[in-house]
Amino acid sequence: MDSNKKIFEVKKTFGLSVLLKLTRKTIDGVEISELDGKYRSNLDLDEMNRAVSRTIASHNIQLKTR
Repeated sequence: MDSNKKIFEVKKTFGLSVLLKLTRKTIDGVEISELDGKYRSNLDLDEMNRAVSRTIASHNIQLKTR
């Protein structure tokens, strides 16, 4: 990974756990690990954002905020 790219690291939450598990199963090559209550991926932040967006679109997931 390019040293100028930010790593994907985010605090663990239930909703994110489900989305990242689905992304890992949907997109080849995505690896996710958990350490100290945070998730990390083998992909950089931009790549992971694209992978999650593809997962959301392919499963017709709609996020709602209150």
